[in-house]
Amino acid sequence: MLTIRHGVATDTGNVRAQNEDAFFASNTLFAVADGMGGHNAGEVASALTTQLLGALPQGAVSTPEAFVEVVQQINQSIIQAATATTEQRGMATTLTALAVVANDDGAEPPHMVLANVGDSRIYLARAGTFRQLSVDHSYVQELVTEGLITEEEARVHPRRNIVTRALGIDDRVAVDSWLIPLFAGDRFILCSDGLVDEVPTADIAALAAQQREPQIIADELVALA
Repeated sequence: MLTIRHGVATDTGNVRAQNEDAFFASNTLFAVADGMGGHNAGEVASALTTQLLGALPQGAVSTPEAFVEVVQQINQSIIQAATATTEQRGMATTLTALAVVANDDGAEPPHMVLANVGDSRIYLARAGTFRQLSVDHSYVQELVTEGLITEEEARVHPRRNIVTRALGIDDRVAVDSWLIPLFAGDRFILCSDGLVDEVPTADIAALAAQQREPQIIADELVALA
């Protein structure tokens, strides 16, 4: 029988007056959204995204294609909300999410369906390894991919906050979505750039490797940031 435990933590930080990050976590669906936009619009976009995900019926994102379609619908909802209120025009958000897909017959391991838009991240700690599953949709990631800067230089680059994809900008958004098997002992970390801009990947990996409750790990990651 599959048992999943999770922990969640977020903090406004020392820069902005409001927290533009939002999350959703259940037994089968997990998401982080990082809003952007003037006034409180970023906060609205990220909150709307996680609320809509939380309202999905169980099993709604059992395939990568289904997850992409759900994200497209959320994208449309953000655009409609932005056009309805002047203060919210131009609001947008990242989204990184994963959903558990259990096999009814139990013959194969369960899977995770993952989806990503923007520069929030999904990491996986598995069997002594630690790697980033998602690919940042950002200006600095393009520089890293082209070999013009290193990953460490990207963390402090003055244009590191420029994203190349987000929900709420265009009628259709390119969504990365894929399926991976889930094994006992796997540990996933979903986070916004509020963590990765402040904490080196090696430090995140070291905490993920500790055999402690997920809530403790989540709290310590926020404390580090």
